Amino acid sequence: MDMLAEVEKAKELVDMALSFNGIVEAKLIHSRDIVVDERVRFQCSYSGCRDYGGKLMCPPHTPGVDEFKKILSNYYMAVLVQLEGAIVNKDNWEPETDRWALQLHDIIYKLEKKAFSLGFPFAAGLIGGSCKLCKDCPGENDTNAKCLHREKARPSMEAMGIDVLSTCKNTGIKVEFSPTKVIWTGMVLLA
Repeated sequence: MDMLAEVEKAKELVDMALSFNGIVEAKLIHSRDIVVDERVRFQCSYSGCRDYGGKLMCPPHTPGVDEFKKILSNYYMAVLVQLEGAIVNKDNWEPETDRWALQLHDIIYKLEKKAFSLGFPFAAGLIGGSCKLCKDCPGENDTNAKCLHREKARPSMEAMGIDVLSTCKNTGIKVEFSPTKVIWTGMVLLA
C-alpha cells in the first residue's frame, strides 16, 4: 500500500472513531508528534499510583520507556482519540470515570481491529489510564499471573511513557479539566 492509500485508509479509522458515543475528537497524527518522556513513567512508579506493580497492563509489566521509543520509531502515524463523559455524582465520581474508561478501552479495541482489516498489520492500541477490564487483576496477587483478557487488554499511553498532555498540545487537541466531566485519551499506532 502506498503512503497516500494508507493515509486514506487511516482516515476511515478517524471517521469510525467519531461515530462512537462520547468521542469528541479523533485525529490522524504523525508519530513524531507523540511525546515520550521518562518522567511520565517515573510518575507511574513514584507518585503513589495504586495500580503500579499490581496490574498486568501497568509498569513494571509493560515495556520500558527506551524499549517503547524503539518500537514507536517503526510507526509513522496514529489515530488519537478523546472521549468525554459527564460526571454526575461528584461525591462518588470513580465508578463513573471507570465506566467512561471502559468505553474508551472498547473503542480503542474496535479501532485496532478495524485497522488490521484495513491493512495495518502492526496496529497497536493504547488506552488512557490503567486497564479496568477485571475488577481484580490477577497481577495484584501474583507477579507470574497471566492476563485473563489478553485479546482485549491494552496498556495505557502513560505506561509507555507517553506525555498525553504534550502530545495533545502538539496535535492541536485541547485538554481541559473540570469537576463535571472526564476526558480520556487513547490512540492506535499505525504501521
